[in-house]
Amino acid sequence: MSFEPHQGEAEHYDAAYYDANGQAGDRPALGYYTRLVGRYCDGGPYLDFGCGTGHLARRLSALGPASGFELSEWSAAAARTNAPGATISTAVEDLPDDGFGALTAIHVLEHLTDDVVTDVLATWRRVLRPGGQALVVMPDPAGRGRALAGADWMGFADPTHINLKPHAEWRSVLADHGFTVEREGTDGLWNVPYSRLPKLLDAARYAVPAFTQFLSGRMVLRPGAGESSMFVLRSAI
Repeated sequence: MSFEPHQGEAEHYDAAYYDANGQAGDRPALGYYTRLVGRYCDGGPYLDFGCGTGHLARRLSALGPASGFELSEWSAAAARTNAPGATISTAVEDLPDDGFGALTAIHVLEHLTDDVVTDVLATWRRVLRPGGQALVVMPDPAGRGRALAGADWMGFADPTHINLKPHAEWRSVLADHGFTVEREGTDGLWNVPYSRLPKLLDAARYAVPAFTQFLSGRMVLRPGAGESSMFVLRSAI
């Protein structure tokens, strides 16, 4: 089956979308991302950019004041319910200049055209205080997960993934738009099975490094060794 991406407008990201991808609720990966922010970023306030249904914004609130940004009105309403202590905005103009010490953008940029990515990165530079940081995650089509899964790769599961760049290309884009890459890596091979082995044996063969990294709350796996690219960025001072 060929992958035929198409751009999703804000109203596309509704209850049906989240029911289809199973990401409406909380999930362990969000706890891992929160631990990465706590370990590698200098402090808040925190912004989850593209906050979806709000569970990461709620988790970030345990570190300090947290907000969310989400274009989808349906998602924003869900986020306000799931993260009652966080301010959820739907217009970038409402985000304050130099208002945040760190932001997260988890599986956001792959949904955007290059022109919109440029605008988004400019927004990040505006809303982050000088030297502020960002944790950014996106699928890596040059990663080992894609090589093992082939046409069944998880990055192809969502047709609104219109911007699937390899890790090295994203690194260049981020650097060219004013961010220093402080740390880079991958989430590892977690989307088992990758072979015809029984699932437990397949997980033992492929997923142990990802699970170990998850338990450590660190970013240690090298870029290209998993499913996604992960970056810790710092904006210019």
